[in-house]
Amino acid sequence: MGRKDSPLRFVLYPMVHMGLPRFYGEVARRLRGCDLIVAEGADAASSTGMAYAIALKVTLQWGSKGLVHQDIDYAALGVPVIFPENLVKVKRRRFRMLWLEWLTVIFFTPVLIVTNAVGGRGHLMRQGLEVSDDQQARIRFMTKAMIDDRDAELIAALAEIHERRRLEPINVAVVYGAAHLPAVVRALSDLGYRARSAEWLDVLEF
Repeated sequence: MGRKDSPLRFVLYPMVHMGLPRFYGEVARRLRGCDLIVAEGADAASSTGMAYAIALKVTLQWGSKGLVHQDIDYAALGVPVIFPENLVKVKRRRFRMLWLEWLTVIFFTPVLIVTNAVGGRGHLMRQGLEVSDDQQARIRFMTKAMIDDRDAELIAALAEIHERRRLEPINVAVVYGAAHLPAVVRALSDLGYRARSAEWLDVLEF
C-alpha cells in the first residue's frame, strides 16, 4: 500500500500460523529485502500454530501433510524489527518459545484434537480461512483482548512510522495474523494509502 505524495510503502503479510515450510521460507526471503519489519508477538515460534499443526496431523486432516508451525527467526533476517504489543521484553533465547507458550501447546492441542476428530477429515476445509478487507474478525469470548486491543497497538505503531518516515523511500513489512489485517487496511486507507499491487503465496495444499 502506498500514497501518491510519499515514497513510503507498507507491504502486508496476512499470516496463517501453520502452513507449508516453503511458504514461511518465501516470506522470510522477501522480508530480507524490506527496510523495516512490524511483527506480531515476539521473536519466537507460534505456539498456537504448533498446536494446530499437531492436531491436524494426529487427526489425519486433509491438507495436513508437511505442515509446520510459523517460526520466522527475525533476528537472523538482518532487518530492524518492531514488536508493537506490550509484551515482557526478553533477551535472545536458546529455545524458540517461552514456557508460557509451551503451556498453550500442552493444553490447547488436546482441545483441537477432539474438535478435529469430531469434525471429520474435512474439518479444516470447513473452517473458512478466508479473510477480506471489509471483515470484522471475531474470536468467541476473546475478541477485545485477542483482536481489538492488539489491533490498536499495531495501528498506533504504523501511524507513528507514517508520521516519522513518510518522506523516506522505504518498504515496511507488516507480518501479522490475517485476522488483524482488515483493521490495518482500514487504518492505512484513512491515512491516504491505497493498494498498489498484490500477490498470492500458497500456505496450504488440499
